[in-house]
Amino acid sequence: MTKSKYYGYGFLAGTLLGSSLVYSYQARKQQKRAQILDHVKALFLREGPIEGAWIEEDIEPYSDQTHLTKAYFGGVTRMEDDVLRQYQFAADATTGELLDVYKI
Repeated sequence: MTKSKYYGYGFLAGTLLGSSLVYSYQARKQQKRAQILDHVKALFLREGPIEGAWIEEDIEPYSDQTHLTKAYFGGVTRMEDDVLRQYQFAADATTGELLDVYKI
């Protein structure tokens, strides 16, 4: 075999490994978002039924008075007094801790 053939195999192996790592990272990120959303929905369901919930795909910076962290933002919609009310939340992207919830 020639050196160029070995380089081709190395390139192919590297590409496959890199692709599988990216896919694995994205799958874990998706699972983390789903876990956070399920947790927030469970907290809201304690107070009554909800109409819908969502979470953003991207991690954004979040700051309160004490520290800066990376967070997922999302929302929950529910009926209150025959009116649809929307709440937005921020959850720590690393720990999943609920950082803030506020009515929109």
